[in-house]
Amino acid sequence: MKRRRNSRSGRGVLERTKTGQSGKLIKMEPIVEIIKAAIFTGRLHDEKPVSIMLVAEQESAKTEALKYFRGTKTIRYISDLTSKGLNPYKKEIMEHKVRHIVLLDLVRILSHGKGVSERTIQTIASLMEEGESETSDAGGRDTWGETFPKIGALMGITPAFFRSKRGRWRETGFLTRFVPVCFRYSDETVKLIHGSIKNGGSTPSPHPVSIPEANVMVSLKDEFATILSHKSRELGERMRTYGFRYHRILRALAKGQAAMQNRGVVQLCDVTQVLEWSEFFTDKEVIL
Repeated sequence: MKRRRNSRSGRGVLERTKTGQSGKLIKMEPIVEIIKAAIFTGRLHDEKPVSIMLVAEQESAKTEALKYFRGTKTIRYISDLTSKGLNPYKKEIMEHKVRHIVLLDLVRILSHGKGVSERTIQTIASLMEEGESETSDAGGRDTWGETFPKIGALMGITPAFFRSKRGRWRETGFLTRFVPVCFRYSDETVKLIHGSIKNGGSTPSPHPVSIPEANVMVSLKDEFATILSHKSRELGERMRTYGFRYHRILRALAKGQAAMQNRGVVQLCDVTQVLEWSEFFTDKEVIL
């Protein structure tokens, strides 16, 4: 895969040499691969599940990419949610059976009243980072046990909506709980998709991931850890953060990529893949 820039907008453009086929997400291979690696981070013994927010214009197959792995045992798909809406999944989350939630319509969740939507986002943020423990409010007392269970969130949003929320999310710390995956279609890709639609192309069938039932150990050599550390500092500077969570996310994705290949040790090819993916891990291209 290579990435080129549109000279007028300066935004990143997805480029792949493979042509689209019926039942495939045309030119979306790197995005799907990132999501799959994130899913595998939910089964790493010493890493938190990686959370991802796809940032792309409407009709960019964000929802289709998020649904690509539907049927995977560790994922639950949710169209709408409030802070109490995770209670039906609490037992599975506490037992580490559910490792990721997919929020299919983030705008719908954020469109609730300000107090409701912000409380929902903070509940999700807590589960993504430090884990939930116990809450007590007008609705009563709710406990998540003493293990502080954590899960990842997979989401999608348009660049305009992302920009409108970015400032508030930076203030609350939610912005650093996930990695943005920003992309847009090239003219070539648009033509390929139109051609696929003209020829009756269909959306992909489910591709559930065969994921381990229990957590796995994956080791990372110091030399590779150093490479990922340098990249995380670079990403942090571009996103105006220290880059600490980027550092953890890159490490987890490298281990997740190794786990996908049934390896207990991260290899150079895994690190190289994560560095290639990291081109998408910034909002610089979608900031006007």
